[in-house]
Amino acid sequence: MTVRRAFKSLAQDRESGWKFTLLLCVPYLAFLIWMHVHHEMWRDEVHAWTLARLAHGFGDLVTGDRAYEGHPPLWFWYLHVWTWFIKAAEGIQIATIAAATAAAVLLVRWAPFPRYLKVLLLFSYYVGYEYTVMSRNYVLGWLLVCLFCALYHPLRVRHLALAVTLALLSLTSFYGLAMSIFLLGWFILDQVRVSYAPAAGATPKVFALSTSPRLLAALAVVAAGLLFCILTIEPPDPNPFSPGFVLESVKLSAIPDMLYRITAGFLPWRHFSMSEFWAMSLTFWEPKSAWPPYVGAGLLLVTTLALFPAWRLMFAYLGVVVVIEVFQQARHEGVPRHWGHFFVCFLVACWLLRATYPRRSHWLSTALLTGICLVQLQAFGVATAIDTRHVFSGGRETAAFIRRAGLQDLPIVAGPDYHAVTIAGFLRRPFFAMETEEINETVVFHNRRRNFSSPDLLARAIQISRERKSPVLLICNQWLPDPPAGVERTQLFKSEPGTIADETFTVYRLEAK
Repeated sequence: MTVRRAFKSLAQDRESGWKFTLLLCVPYLAFLIWMHVHHEMWRDEVHAWTLARLAHGFGDLVTGDRAYEGHPPLWFWYLHVWTWFIKAAEGIQIATIAAATAAAVLLVRWAPFPRYLKVLLLFSYYVGYEYTVMSRNYVLGWLLVCLFCALYHPLRVRHLALAVTLALLSLTSFYGLAMSIFLLGWFILDQVRVSYAPAAGATPKVFALSTSPRLLAALAVVAAGLLFCILTIEPPDPNPFSPGFVLESVKLSAIPDMLYRITAGFLPWRHFSMSEFWAMSLTFWEPKSAWPPYVGAGLLLVTTLALFPAWRLMFAYLGVVVVIEVFQQARHEGVPRHWGHFFVCFLVACWLLRATYPRRSHWLSTALLTGICLVQLQAFGVATAIDTRHVFSGGRETAAFIRRAGLQDLPIVAGPDYHAVTIAGFLRRPFFAMETEEINETVVFHNRRRNFSSPDLLARAIQISRERKSPVLLICNQWLPDPPAGVERTQLFKSEPGTIADETFTVYRLEAK
Protein backbone atom coordinates (compact mmCIF):
# COMPACT_ATOMS: atom_id res chain seq x y z
CA MET A 1 0.00 0.00 0.00
CA THR A 2 2.87 2.37 0.84
CA VAL A 3 4.62 1.66 -2.47
CA ARG A 4 1.37 2.22 -4.35
CA ARG A 5 0.82 5.54 -2.60
CA ALA A 6 4.38 6.62 -3.31
CA PHE A 7 4.00 5.74 -6.99
CA LYS A 8 0.67 7.56 -7.17
CA SER A 9 2.20 10.62 -5.51
CA LEU A 10 5.13 10.69 -7.97
CA ALA A 11 2.78 10.31 -10.92
CA GLN A 12 0.48 13.11 -9.76
CA ASP A 13 0.45 15.87 -12.37
CA ARG A 14 -1.71 18.56 -10.74
CA GLU A 15 -0.79 20.43 -7.57
CA SER A 16 -3.61 21.57 -5.30
CA GLY A 17 -1.37 23.12 -2.65
CA TRP A 18 2.15 24.32 -1.93
CA LYS A 19 3.55 21.41 0.06
CA PHE A 20 5.30 19.57 -2.78
CA THR A 21 6.45 22.88 -4.30
CA LEU A 22 8.19 23.85 -1.08
CA LEU A 23 9.60 20.35 -0.57
CA LEU A 24 11.26 20.52 -4.00
CA CYS A 25 12.07 24.21 -4.46
CA VAL A 26 13.74 24.80 -1.08
CA PRO A 27 16.43 22.14 -1.74
CA TYR A 28 16.72 23.49 -5.29
CA LEU A 29 17.36 26.97 -3.88
CA ALA A 30 19.97 25.57 -1.50
CA PHE A 31 21.63 23.79 -4.41
CA LEU A 32 21.76 27.00 -6.46
CA ILE A 33 23.34 28.92 -3.58
CA TRP A 34 25.94 26.16 -3.12
CA MET A 35 26.79 26.15 -6.82
CA HIS A 36 27.08 29.92 -7.10
CA VAL A 37 29.39 30.05 -4.09
CA HIS A 38 31.69 27.57 -5.84
CA HIS A 39 31.36 29.03 -9.34
CA GLU A 40 34.04 31.55 -10.31
CA MET A 41 32.33 33.82 -12.83
CA TRP A 42 33.95 34.52 -16.18
CA ARG A 43 33.90 37.49 -18.54
CA ASP A 44 30.47 36.92 -20.11
CA GLU A 45 28.90 37.08 -16.65
CA VAL A 46 30.91 39.84 -14.98
CA HIS A 47 30.90 42.12 -18.03
CA ALA A 48 27.08 42.31 -18.13
CA TRP A 49 26.97 43.21 -14.43
CA THR A 50 29.59 45.94 -14.89
CA LEU A 51 27.65 47.48 -17.78
CA ALA A 52 24.49 47.51 -15.67
CA ARG A 53 26.30 48.93 -12.62
CA LEU A 54 27.97 51.76 -14.52
CA ALA A 55 24.84 52.76 -16.46
CA HIS A 56 23.33 56.14 -15.55
CA GLY A 57 19.81 54.83 -16.00
CA PHE A 58 17.55 52.60 -18.04
CA GLY A 59 17.84 54.86 -21.08
CA ASP A 60 21.63 54.60 -21.00
CA LEU A 61 21.23 50.83 -21.30
CA VAL A 62 19.40 51.38 -24.58
CA THR A 63 21.65 53.94 -26.27
CA GLY A 64 24.96 53.50 -24.42
CA ASP A 65 27.64 50.82 -24.43
CA ARG A 66 25.02 48.05 -24.10
CA ALA A 67 24.04 48.70 -27.73
CA TYR A 68 27.23 46.92 -28.85
CA GLU A 69 26.38 43.69 -27.03
CA GLY A 70 23.99 42.13 -29.58
CA HIS A 71 21.40 41.41 -26.86
CA PRO A 72 18.17 43.28 -26.04
CA PRO A 73 18.23 45.42 -22.88
CA LEU A 74 15.95 43.50 -20.48
CA TRP A 75 18.75 41.53 -18.80
CA PHE A 76 20.74 44.71 -18.26
CA TRP A 77 17.66 46.54 -16.93
CA TYR A 78 17.04 43.68 -14.52
CA LEU A 79 20.64 43.77 -13.32
CA HIS A 80 20.59 47.55 -13.04
CA VAL A 81 17.78 47.32 -10.48
CA TRP A 82 19.87 44.91 -8.42
CA THR A 83 22.87 47.29 -8.55
CA TRP A 84 20.81 49.78 -6.54
CA PHE A 85 21.27 47.45 -3.56
CA ILE A 86 24.48 45.53 -4.35
CA LYS A 87 27.63 46.86 -6.00
CA ALA A 88 29.88 43.80 -5.79
CA ALA A 89 30.06 41.50 -8.81
CA GLU A 90 28.44 38.73 -6.79
CA GLY A 91 25.19 40.67 -7.09
CA ILE A 92 24.61 39.14 -10.51
CA GLN A 93 24.64 35.70 -8.89
CA ILE A 94 21.97 36.77 -6.39
CA ALA A 95 19.91 38.14 -9.29
CA THR A 96 20.30 34.86 -11.16
CA ILE A 97 19.32 32.76 -8.14
CA ALA A 98 16.20 34.89 -7.64
CA ALA A 99 15.08 34.47 -11.27
CA ALA A 100 15.91 30.75 -11.37
CA THR A 101 14.05 30.06 -8.12
CA ALA A 102 10.98 31.97 -9.34
CA ALA A 103 10.99 29.88 -12.53
CA ALA A 104 11.29 26.69 -10.48
CA VAL A 105 8.28 27.66 -8.34
CA LEU A 106 6.20 28.33 -11.46
CA LEU A 107 7.25 25.01 -12.99
CA VAL A 108 6.65 22.86 -9.91
CA ARG A 109 3.44 24.54 -8.79
CA TRP A 110 1.63 24.98 -12.11
CA ALA A 111 3.18 22.76 -14.79
CA PRO A 112 0.87 19.80 -15.52
CA PHE A 113 3.73 17.30 -15.53
CA PRO A 114 4.11 14.27 -13.27
CA ARG A 115 6.02 15.06 -10.11
CA TYR A 116 8.92 12.78 -10.97
CA LEU A 117 9.33 14.66 -14.27
CA LYS A 118 9.42 18.00 -12.44
CA VAL A 119 12.28 16.68 -10.33
CA LEU A 120 14.13 15.54 -13.46
CA LEU A 121 13.52 18.89 -15.15
CA LEU A 122 14.90 20.94 -12.25
CA PHE A 123 18.07 18.87 -12.30
CA SER A 124 18.44 18.57 -16.05
CA TYR A 125 21.47 20.20 -17.64
CA TYR A 126 19.94 23.47 -18.79
CA VAL A 127 17.53 24.12 -15.91
CA GLY A 128 19.94 22.82 -13.29
CA TYR A 129 23.16 24.38 -14.55
CA GLU A 130 23.57 26.13 -17.89
CA TYR A 131 20.73 28.65 -17.51
CA THR A 132 20.70 28.95 -13.72
CA VAL A 133 24.28 28.62 -12.44
CA MET A 134 25.78 30.55 -15.33
CA SER A 135 24.63 34.14 -14.82
CA ARG A 136 23.42 34.95 -18.33
CA ASN A 137 20.35 36.57 -19.88
CA TYR A 138 18.93 33.13 -20.72
CA VAL A 139 17.67 32.72 -17.15
CA LEU A 140 15.15 35.51 -17.78
CA GLY A 141 13.99 33.76 -20.95
CA TRP A 142 13.47 30.58 -18.94
CA LEU A 143 11.56 32.48 -16.23
CA LEU A 144 9.29 34.23 -18.73
CA VAL A 145 8.34 31.12 -20.71
CA CYS A 146 7.42 29.46 -17.40
CA LEU A 147 5.35 32.52 -16.51
CA PHE A 148 3.59 32.49 -19.89
CA CYS A 149 2.69 28.81 -19.55
CA ALA A 150 1.55 29.23 -15.94
CA LEU A 151 -0.67 32.18 -16.91
CA TYR A 152 -2.27 30.43 -19.87
CA HIS A 153 -5.65 28.79 -19.42
CA PRO A 154 -7.85 27.93 -22.41
CA LEU A 155 -11.05 29.02 -20.63
CA ARG A 156 -9.81 31.93 -18.51
CA VAL A 157 -7.64 33.87 -20.93
CA ARG A 158 -5.49 36.60 -19.38
CA HIS A 159 -4.88 38.62 -22.53
CA LEU A 160 -2.95 41.54 -21.03
CA ALA A 161 -0.78 39.45 -18.69
CA LEU A 162 0.13 37.03 -21.49
CA ALA A 163 0.87 39.92 -23.86
CA VAL A 164 3.17 41.67 -21.39
CA THR A 165 4.98 38.38 -20.74
CA LEU A 166 5.56 37.81 -24.47
CA ALA A 167 6.75 41.40 -24.93
CA LEU A 168 9.27 40.96 -22.10
CA LEU A 169 10.32 37.56 -23.45
CA SER A 170 11.24 39.16 -26.77
CA LEU A 171 13.61 41.50 -24.90
CA THR A 172 15.74 38.73 -23.36
CA SER A 173 17.70 37.44 -26.39
CA PHE A 174 17.26 36.51 -30.03
CA TYR A 175 15.96 33.13 -28.86
CA GLY A 176 13.41 34.86 -26.65
CA LEU A 177 12.42 37.00 -29.63
CA ALA A 178 11.90 33.93 -31.82
CA MET A 179 9.86 32.12 -29.16
CA SER A 180 7.79 35.25 -28.53
CA ILE A 181 6.87 35.59 -32.22
CA PHE A 182 5.74 31.99 -32.60
CA LEU A 183 3.98 31.85 -29.24
CA LEU A 184 2.11 34.96 -30.36
CA GLY A 185 1.18 33.21 -33.60
CA TRP A 186 -0.05 30.19 -31.64
CA PHE A 187 -2.01 32.44 -29.27
CA ILE A 188 -3.73 34.25 -32.16
CA LEU A 189 -4.72 30.97 -33.81
CA ASP A 190 -5.91 29.69 -30.44
CA GLN A 191 -8.13 32.72 -29.81
CA VAL A 192 -9.63 33.25 -33.27
CA ARG A 193 -12.79 31.27 -33.96
CA VAL A 194 -13.99 30.39 -37.47
CA SER A 195 -17.74 29.98 -38.10
CA TYR A 196 -19.39 28.58 -41.22
CA ALA A 197 -22.88 30.03 -41.76
CA PRO A 198 -25.29 30.93 -44.60
CA ALA A 199 -24.85 34.34 -46.14
CA ALA A 200 -27.79 36.74 -45.83
CA GLY A 201 -30.27 36.18 -48.68
CA ALA A 202 -28.03 33.67 -50.43
CA THR A 203 -27.70 29.91 -50.62
CA PRO A 204 -23.87 29.62 -50.39
CA LYS A 205 -22.27 29.60 -46.96
CA VAL A 206 -19.47 31.95 -45.86
CA PHE A 207 -16.70 31.90 -43.31
CA ALA A 208 -16.73 34.39 -40.42
CA LEU A 209 -13.93 35.13 -37.95
CA SER A 210 -14.60 36.15 -34.37
CA THR A 211 -12.42 36.83 -31.36
CA SER A 212 -12.26 38.87 -28.18
CA PRO A 213 -11.61 42.64 -28.58
CA ARG A 214 -8.97 42.25 -25.89
CA LEU A 215 -6.90 40.22 -28.33
CA LEU A 216 -6.29 43.37 -30.38
CA ALA A 217 -4.97 45.18 -27.30
CA ALA A 218 -2.74 42.19 -26.55
CA LEU A 219 -1.41 42.23 -30.11
CA ALA A 220 -0.56 45.92 -29.79
CA VAL A 221 1.41 45.29 -26.58
CA VAL A 222 3.40 42.39 -28.05
CA ALA A 223 3.97 44.23 -31.34
CA ALA A 224 5.43 47.18 -29.42
CA GLY A 225 7.79 44.86 -27.57
CA LEU A 226 8.85 43.09 -30.75
CA LEU A 227 9.49 46.37 -32.55
CA PHE A 228 11.51 47.77 -29.65
CA CYS A 229 13.58 44.57 -29.55
CA ILE A 230 14.30 44.65 -33.28
CA LEU A 231 15.37 48.30 -33.06
CA THR A 232 17.72 47.74 -30.10
CA ILE A 233 19.22 44.30 -30.64
CA GLU A 234 21.48 45.03 -33.62
CA PRO A 235 24.92 46.48 -32.65
CA PRO A 236 26.01 49.68 -34.42
CA ASP A 237 29.24 47.95 -35.46
CA PRO A 238 29.42 44.24 -36.35
CA ASN A 239 31.82 42.38 -34.06
CA PRO A 240 33.11 38.79 -33.72
CA PHE A 241 30.32 37.98 -31.26
CA SER A 242 27.56 39.57 -33.36
CA PRO A 243 28.56 39.32 -37.03
CA GLY A 244 26.40 40.07 -40.04
CA PHE A 245 24.15 37.57 -41.79
CA VAL A 246 25.60 35.21 -44.40
CA LEU A 247 22.42 33.85 -45.94
CA GLU A 248 24.41 31.97 -48.60
CA SER A 249 25.37 29.45 -45.90
CA VAL A 250 21.74 28.36 -45.54
CA LYS A 251 21.69 25.57 -48.13
CA LEU A 252 20.85 21.90 -48.44
CA SER A 253 24.41 20.81 -47.69
CA ALA A 254 24.12 22.54 -44.28
CA ILE A 255 21.21 20.36 -43.13
CA PRO A 256 23.49 17.79 -41.40
CA ASP A 257 25.05 20.60 -39.34
CA MET A 258 21.61 21.89 -38.42
CA LEU A 259 20.45 18.44 -37.36
CA TYR A 260 23.64 17.95 -35.36
CA ARG A 261 22.79 21.04 -33.31
CA ILE A 262 19.38 19.59 -32.51
CA THR A 263 21.01 16.35 -31.32
CA ALA A 264 23.58 18.15 -29.18
CA GLY A 265 20.94 20.57 -27.86
CA PHE A 266 18.49 17.92 -26.70
CA LEU A 267 21.11 15.41 -25.55
CA PRO A 268 24.16 17.31 -24.23
CA TRP A 269 26.20 14.31 -23.12
CA ARG A 270 29.46 15.60 -21.62
CA HIS A 271 33.06 14.47 -21.14
CA PHE A 272 34.12 14.20 -17.50
CA SER A 273 37.19 16.36 -18.07
CA MET A 274 37.89 19.94 -17.03
CA SER A 275 39.65 20.80 -20.29
CA GLU A 276 37.13 19.08 -22.57
CA PHE A 277 33.96 20.00 -20.72
CA TRP A 278 34.07 23.70 -21.63
CA ALA A 279 37.01 24.34 -23.95
CA MET A 280 35.76 21.86 -26.56
CA SER A 281 32.31 23.31 -25.86
CA LEU A 282 30.57 20.72 -27.97
CA THR A 283 29.51 17.38 -26.53
CA PHE A 284 30.20 13.69 -26.56
CA TRP A 285 28.61 13.68 -30.02
CA GLU A 286 31.31 13.79 -32.69
CA PRO A 287 30.41 16.59 -35.16
CA LYS A 288 32.04 14.79 -38.10
CA SER A 289 30.26 11.49 -37.43
CA ALA A 290 27.51 10.44 -39.82
CA TRP A 291 24.88 9.36 -37.32
CA PRO A 292 24.17 12.45 -35.08
CA PRO A 293 22.21 14.15 -37.93
CA TYR A 294 20.00 11.08 -38.15
CA VAL A 295 19.39 11.30 -34.39
CA GLY A 296 18.56 14.99 -34.81
CA ALA A 297 16.11 14.23 -37.64
CA GLY A 298 14.47 11.53 -35.52
CA LEU A 299 14.22 13.87 -32.53
CA LEU A 300 12.64 16.61 -34.62
CA LEU A 301 10.12 14.20 -36.10
CA VAL A 302 9.11 12.44 -32.90
CA THR A 303 8.93 15.64 -30.81
CA THR A 304 6.64 17.16 -33.42
CA LEU A 305 4.42 14.06 -33.48
CA ALA A 306 4.25 14.15 -29.68
CA LEU A 307 2.32 17.44 -29.96
CA PHE A 308 -0.52 15.85 -31.96
CA PRO A 309 -3.43 16.72 -32.23
CA ALA A 310 -2.54 20.36 -31.36
CA TRP A 311 -1.69 21.41 -34.92
CA ARG A 312 -1.24 25.04 -33.83
CA LEU A 313 1.46 24.00 -31.37
CA MET A 314 3.06 21.76 -33.99
CA PHE A 315 3.23 24.74 -36.35
CA ALA A 316 4.67 27.06 -33.68
CA TYR A 317 7.24 24.49 -32.52
CA LEU A 318 8.49 23.70 -36.03
CA GLY A 319 8.48 27.39 -36.93
CA VAL A 320 10.68 28.47 -34.04
CA VAL A 321 13.09 25.55 -34.61
CA VAL A 322 13.49 26.51 -38.28
CA VAL A 323 14.03 30.21 -37.47
CA ILE A 324 16.65 29.39 -34.81
CA GLU A 325 18.43 27.01 -37.19
CA VAL A 326 18.52 29.61 -39.97
CA PHE A 327 19.86 32.21 -37.55
CA GLN A 328 22.57 29.88 -36.26
CA GLN A 329 23.56 28.80 -39.74
CA ALA A 330 23.57 32.29 -41.25
CA ARG A 331 24.92 34.35 -38.37
CA HIS A 332 26.06 32.72 -35.15
CA GLU A 333 26.37 28.96 -34.86
CA GLY A 334 26.55 29.09 -31.11
CA VAL A 335 27.39 26.42 -28.54
CA PRO A 336 25.24 24.11 -26.36
CA ARG A 337 23.76 26.96 -24.29
CA HIS A 338 22.27 28.31 -27.53
CA TRP A 339 21.24 24.90 -28.85
CA GLY A 340 19.46 24.15 -25.58
CA HIS A 341 16.63 26.41 -26.71
CA PHE A 342 15.39 23.57 -28.93
CA PHE A 343 14.73 21.64 -25.73
CA VAL A 344 13.13 24.68 -24.07
CA CYS A 345 10.80 25.14 -27.06
CA PHE A 346 9.69 21.52 -26.87
CA LEU A 347 9.17 21.74 -23.11
CA VAL A 348 7.01 24.85 -23.51
CA ALA A 349 4.96 23.17 -26.26
CA CYS A 350 4.39 20.12 -24.03
CA TRP A 351 3.26 22.33 -21.15
CA LEU A 352 0.77 24.17 -23.38
CA LEU A 353 -0.38 20.88 -24.90
CA ARG A 354 -1.33 19.53 -21.50
CA ALA A 355 -3.10 22.78 -20.62
CA THR A 356 -5.09 22.59 -23.86
CA TYR A 357 -5.93 18.87 -23.64
CA PRO A 358 -5.91 18.09 -19.90
CA ARG A 359 -7.77 14.77 -20.20
CA ARG A 360 -5.37 13.10 -22.62
CA SER A 361 -2.61 10.80 -21.43
CA HIS A 362 0.23 12.48 -23.39
CA TRP A 363 2.29 9.33 -23.00
CA LEU A 364 4.62 10.07 -25.93
CA SER A 365 5.63 13.58 -24.84
CA THR A 366 6.00 12.35 -21.25
CA ALA A 367 8.23 9.47 -22.35
CA LEU A 368 10.32 11.81 -24.52
CA LEU A 369 10.80 14.40 -21.80
CA THR A 370 11.69 11.69 -19.28
CA GLY A 371 14.26 10.10 -21.60
CA ILE A 372 15.80 13.45 -22.56
CA CYS A 373 16.05 14.54 -18.92
CA LEU A 374 17.69 11.25 -17.95
CA VAL A 375 20.38 11.85 -20.57
CA GLN A 376 20.78 15.44 -19.38
CA LEU A 377 21.30 14.20 -15.83
CA GLN A 378 24.70 12.95 -16.99
CA ALA A 379 25.67 16.41 -18.27
CA PHE A 380 24.24 18.01 -15.13
CA GLY A 381 26.31 15.70 -12.92
CA VAL A 382 29.49 16.35 -14.90
CA ALA A 383 28.95 20.12 -14.88
CA THR A 384 28.26 20.39 -11.15
CA ALA A 385 31.15 18.09 -10.22
CA ILE A 386 33.68 19.92 -12.37
CA ASP A 387 32.50 23.39 -11.38
CA THR A 388 32.73 22.61 -7.65
CA ARG A 389 36.03 20.71 -7.84
CA HIS A 390 37.96 22.96 -10.21
CA VAL A 391 38.43 26.67 -10.74
CA PHE A 392 36.18 27.90 -13.54
CA SER A 393 37.91 31.25 -14.18
CA GLY A 394 41.00 32.81 -12.64
CA GLY A 395 39.46 36.29 -12.58
CA ARG A 396 38.05 36.17 -9.05
CA GLU A 397 41.24 34.68 -7.62
CA THR A 398 43.40 37.28 -9.36
CA ALA A 399 41.24 40.16 -8.15
CA ALA A 400 41.31 38.75 -4.60
CA PHE A 401 45.13 38.66 -4.65
CA ILE A 402 45.36 42.26 -5.86
CA ARG A 403 42.98 43.40 -3.14
CA ARG A 404 44.80 41.43 -0.40
CA ALA A 405 48.13 42.89 -1.48
CA GLY A 406 46.68 46.42 -1.44
CA LEU A 407 47.60 46.99 -5.09
CA GLN A 408 44.16 47.89 -6.44
CA ASP A 409 44.89 51.64 -6.50
CA LEU A 410 47.86 51.31 -8.85
CA PRO A 411 47.26 52.01 -12.54
CA ILE A 412 46.20 48.73 -14.17
CA VAL A 413 47.19 47.84 -17.71
CA ALA A 414 45.55 44.59 -18.78
CA GLY A 415 44.86 42.56 -21.87
CA PRO A 416 43.36 41.17 -23.90
CA ASP A 417 40.69 43.61 -22.79
CA TYR A 418 37.74 41.24 -23.18
CA HIS A 419 39.40 38.84 -20.74
CA ALA A 420 40.56 41.57 -18.37
CA VAL A 421 36.98 42.75 -17.76
CA THR A 422 36.57 39.77 -15.42
CA ILE A 423 39.23 41.14 -13.05
CA ALA A 424 38.10 44.75 -13.47
CA GLY A 425 34.53 43.78 -12.62
CA PHE A 426 35.53 42.09 -9.38
CA LEU A 427 37.89 44.95 -8.42
CA ARG A 428 35.47 47.68 -9.59
CA ARG A 429 38.51 49.45 -11.01
CA PRO A 430 39.13 50.73 -14.56
CA PHE A 431 42.07 49.48 -16.62
CA PHE A 432 44.04 50.72 -19.62
CA ALA A 433 43.18 48.71 -22.74
CA MET A 434 45.73 48.33 -25.52
CA GLU A 435 43.14 47.55 -28.21
CA THR A 436 41.27 50.85 -27.86
CA GLU A 437 43.58 53.02 -25.70
CA GLU A 438 40.53 53.61 -23.52
CA ILE A 439 40.30 53.56 -19.73
CA ASN A 440 37.24 51.70 -18.53
CA GLU A 441 35.91 48.75 -16.56
CA THR A 442 34.11 47.41 -19.63
CA VAL A 443 34.74 46.68 -23.29
CA VAL A 444 32.94 48.34 -26.20
CA PHE A 445 33.06 46.41 -29.47
CA HIS A 446 33.18 49.43 -31.79
CA ASN A 447 35.00 49.53 -35.12
CA ARG A 448 37.92 51.53 -33.71
CA ARG A 449 39.40 48.48 -32.06
CA ARG A 450 42.65 46.91 -33.19
CA ASN A 451 43.91 43.37 -32.63
CA PHE A 452 45.60 42.48 -29.37
CA SER A 453 49.41 42.35 -29.30
CA SER A 454 51.57 41.31 -26.32
CA PRO A 455 54.48 43.63 -27.27
CA ASP A 456 52.03 46.53 -27.66
CA LEU A 457 50.51 45.76 -24.24
CA LEU A 458 53.99 45.86 -22.69
CA ALA A 459 54.76 49.13 -24.48
CA ARG A 460 51.49 50.61 -23.23
CA ALA A 461 52.33 49.63 -19.64
CA ILE A 462 55.78 51.24 -19.94
CA GLN A 463 54.22 54.41 -21.36
CA ILE A 464 51.71 54.65 -18.49
CA SER A 465 54.43 54.06 -15.90
CA ARG A 466 56.53 56.88 -17.32
CA GLU A 467 53.59 59.27 -17.68
CA ARG A 468 52.37 58.60 -14.14
CA LYS A 469 55.88 58.31 -12.67
CA SER A 470 54.53 55.30 -10.83
CA PRO A 471 54.68 51.53 -10.92
CA VAL A 472 51.77 49.87 -12.69
CA LEU A 473 50.07 46.50 -12.49
CA LEU A 474 50.46 44.61 -15.75
CA ILE A 475 47.98 41.74 -16.15
CA CYS A 476 47.93 39.34 -19.07
CA ASN A 477 46.87 35.79 -19.91
CA GLN A 478 49.55 35.35 -22.61
CA TRP A 479 53.29 35.33 -23.06
CA LEU A 480 54.96 38.72 -22.74
CA PRO A 481 58.34 39.70 -24.22
CA ASP A 482 61.20 40.70 -21.93
CA PRO A 483 61.11 44.40 -21.00
CA PRO A 484 63.77 46.75 -22.40
CA ALA A 485 66.64 48.13 -20.35
CA GLY A 486 65.58 50.55 -17.66
CA VAL A 487 62.26 48.80 -17.05
CA GLU A 488 61.84 46.59 -14.02
CA ARG A 489 59.17 43.88 -14.16
CA THR A 490 58.42 41.47 -11.31
CA GLN A 491 55.92 38.62 -11.41
CA LEU A 492 53.69 38.77 -8.34
CA PHE A 493 51.01 36.15 -8.96
CA LYS A 494 49.63 33.59 -11.37
CA SER A 495 46.13 32.20 -11.05
CA GLU A 496 45.36 28.51 -11.01
CA PRO A 497 44.51 27.07 -14.45
CA GLY A 498 40.78 26.65 -14.78
CA THR A 499 38.00 25.45 -17.01
CA ILE A 500 38.14 28.73 -18.97
CA ALA A 501 41.70 28.21 -20.13
CA ASP A 502 42.21 31.75 -21.44
CA GLU A 503 41.32 33.24 -18.05
CA THR A 504 44.50 32.10 -16.33
CA PHE A 505 46.09 35.44 -15.45
CA THR A 506 49.60 36.53 -14.48
CA VAL A 507 50.09 39.74 -12.49
CA TYR A 508 53.30 41.78 -12.78
CA ARG A 509 54.58 44.90 -11.10
CA LEU A 510 56.21 47.07 -13.75
CA GLU A 511 58.13 50.27 -13.26
CA ALA A 512 59.96 52.32 -15.88
CA LYS A 513 62.88 54.13 -14.29
